[in-house]
Amino acid sequence: MFKFSIRKLTIIIVITIIFISAGLSLIKYFNIQKKQVNSNFVLKTVNLAPIDTIDAQKIVTSQYKSNNWRIKIEKIHLDAPIIEGTESEILRRAVGHFASSSTWNGNVCLAAHNRGYKYNYFGEIKKLELGDIIIYQTEYGERKYEVVINEIIKETDLSYIQDTKENKLTLITCEENKREYRRCIQANQIL
Repeated sequence: MFKFSIRKLTIIIVITIIFISAGLSLIKYFNIQKKQVNSNFVLKTVNLAPIDTIDAQKIVTSQYKSNNWRIKIEKIHLDAPIIEGTESEILRRAVGHFASSSTWNGNVCLAAHNRGYKYNYFGEIKKLELGDIIIYQTEYGERKYEVVINEIIKETDLSYIQDTKENKLTLITCEENKREYRRCIQANQIL
């Protein structure tokens, strides 16, 4: 039931973003008008106020804030939406959930960019220390986790994203200038 709801929410968000993008493209298109000069048609841009990309960003931010599937880490001022999947397109917009991992019980595994993109949600997770608190929020409720591991692992090391009986939260991101390595944060549920 939960996965269906998240997928439905993801589809709604994607469709909304597509409509916003299409709307912005149409506005730009209609801001160009034909003007006759010396019997030739020439396209000229109308000097209207440019589309405010900040307003478009506010719309997207508002949609993300209404997403109840979130990760919050006060120490690094992180409050980010989570979307199912870890494909590149997902990670450009949100924290991605490893589809093979749990969404509530067991080991919940998440990934995000840490640099080089518009949204680098895991840019500061390397600063997390043992004992720091991570809040994970879903439609089932909210859980608090305490960091127990912050280390660099090989890209091929999948042991940290294996399912567990204990409730854990695992965060994975790239390690700067080390293509074959990943930063891994793992936290155990405390509440």
